[in-house]
Amino acid sequence: MTESRNKGQFSKPPGNPELVARITESIRAAGGRITFERFMEMALYHPGLGYYVNRPPIGQNGDFFTNVSVGDLYGRILARQFLRYRESLGNPPDFRVIEFGGHRGQLRDDVLREAPGLDYTVVEASGSPPEHITGCIFSNELLDAFPVHRVRVVNGQWQELYVTKGHEVDCSFMEIPGELSTPLLTERLEGLPAHLMEGYTTEINLRAMNWIREIARRLDQGYVVTVDYGHDRDGYFAPHRRDGTLLCHYQHTANRDPFARIGQQDITAHVEFTSVMEAGRQVGLETVMFCDQSQFLLECGKDLLEEITTRDAGRWSPDRNRLHQLIHPTLMGHTFKVLVQRKDCVHSGT
Repeated sequence: MTESRNKGQFSKPPGNPELVARITESIRAAGGRITFERFMEMALYHPGLGYYVNRPPIGQNGDFFTNVSVGDLYGRILARQFLRYRESLGNPPDFRVIEFGGHRGQLRDDVLREAPGLDYTVVEASGSPPEHITGCIFSNELLDAFPVHRVRVVNGQWQELYVTKGHEVDCSFMEIPGELSTPLLTERLEGLPAHLMEGYTTEINLRAMNWIREIARRLDQGYVVTVDYGHDRDGYFAPHRRDGTLLCHYQHTANRDPFARIGQQDITAHVEFTSVMEAGRQVGLETVMFCDQSQFLLECGKDLLEEITTRDAGRWSPDRNRLHQLIHPTLMGHTFKVLVQRKDCVHSGT
């Protein structure tokens, strides 16, 4: 919980003034408050004004690093795994890789240099993939950027945190509690001991559930590989996460104030993967693997990684440096989780 939130107001700079004005108008039109999900959607995705429209968020000149920005090793490992997935399905001629939120196609280029024969398509996060897919649907840090609802236990009951205008001169927006905006939140929070969690604040990503269901509907046969920040349910709702997982990124620094630099900083929340697995299971997706990124890459890239460590033993090399960043537990290796789900052909009887 930020110091500014404790005081009921939020620090400057407020961000893009035109976007702030649009959000203010949205609050006024809604009767004085909007859900945090709506605020986050406007801050990140507003046409022409949102963060992802205007900022170069990735790499040295952006706000954060990703697996892709580390170098091409990530794509080279994935390329070999995509080929294994194709082989496991019997090498169907219509096998394709569909990547959601492809960051200008950098990962696609890395993969295709290693496996030029793959049919690889990038679809933007808001885009529409083909209706019938045989192959692998892949995403890297996609679900953590979906707008989320914010909830808190108040007087022993779960309440939603809404965004409203602040009352102080230097305060643009603030959060106020109210009733849950949809019964879907009640369903997701069922089973948590609210009477023991006074003040506990967390985020609920309903859009991730909708996304995995829609993906499963379009996938006739193949795999869904999801790489993201996150935890299983027990880890996500652990007592030490009583302030939630919401983080903002600006010029390679992290903060917890979503009402600063609106439209100029990233806003994310970790993924609660157990619900993604459960939602997938309901629509025919079997969980094949859920693990840290280090375990996934060490298993999938074993041959390539052995080649690198043998070739570059005892000396620094770009590939050894990239490998270190991708699998070291204090860097990306433990922070990122990988969920692999599989759907068998609806006509196979399996």
